[in-house]
Amino acid sequence: MEDNSSKEINLIQLLNLLFAGIVKCIKGIVRFFGYLIQLTYKFRLITFLLVICGTGVGLYLSRPSAKVYKAEAMAMLYGSEAQTVKEVCKQLENSIASNNLYSLSGKLSLPDSISRSIVEFHTFYAITYHKDSVAEIIDFKESHPISDTINVKMKDRLYFQVLTKNIAQLPKVQDAILNYLNNNAVMRTEYINRRNESLQKIKICDDEIKRIDSMAKISYFKDPQQQLKLEKNNLLIWEQKRQLFYDDLLLLLKTKSKEESKLAYFKQSVVLPAGFTPSPIALNGTLKYSAIGLLIGYLVAILASFLLEHRKAIVRYLEGK
Repeated sequence: MEDNSSKEINLIQLLNLLFAGIVKCIKGIVRFFGYLIQLTYKFRLITFLLVICGTGVGLYLSRPSAKVYKAEAMAMLYGSEAQTVKEVCKQLENSIASNNLYSLSGKLSLPDSISRSIVEFHTFYAITYHKDSVAEIIDFKESHPISDTINVKMKDRLYFQVLTKNIAQLPKVQDAILNYLNNNAVMRTEYINRRNESLQKIKICDDEIKRIDSMAKISYFKDPQQQLKLEKNNLLIWEQKRQLFYDDLLLLLKTKSKEESKLAYFKQSVVLPAGFTPSPIALNGTLKYSAIGLLIGYLVAILASFLLEHRKAIVRYLEGK
């Protein structure tokens, strides 16, 4: 009985301590915000000026001429694999506007008025979970583990992302990017080789279909008087069954159809089926950046107010008194 009573008392004490800790935490939060309100009121002029400055900076960074929009597109690759194309795209991702040799204007052969509207260009791997040629997610963080053999990077596509200040110029930017990639020597060679490989497979299938068709005719008319046949330990009487290479023909037709379907998409090394699709909402929207500027301005004001409130103590500490 004493043990049970002791345990019950300890549980009640534990609950009381937990409740007291929660109350203490709430009181501490209330006191903290109360102190912030006191500092804000005491140094209201400084707070007002800094908040106005922060909001003004936010409005300036989100002005119409500085708005940045995101446009994205799934790129289908024919010939080269995703890793090869991503390496080629590094020239565009790491472009330097101040250097003509490494600028987007020089790489894409675009006028400065268009190239300057491009803020950034990025490529990302597409990840598939079921190996069914369907991209489940895009590796925006570029943190997909190499050791993962279940969720694999797709080899036949990449995800393109462009940050631009002028959506109206996206078609010209898209054409310039495709022209740059499709005229790359390595990618062009791999594309031609893969296309020729498909053409050769189709030719082989056609030749084999003709050969099997001729063999089937010979086999069909060979020994037409045969009336007895032993098949799987069964004696077949009056059976005129002939082997017409049915399964072989189906396999050849399936292979040919697959290669013809693949060849229909072989127009160039990189294709954007839907083109770049821009987002109508700017990344640096006026409301968003105004709120961020206001918050940063207020935080700076609180810090300045705190330093002014304790300036004497800070001076004494610095002087070593």
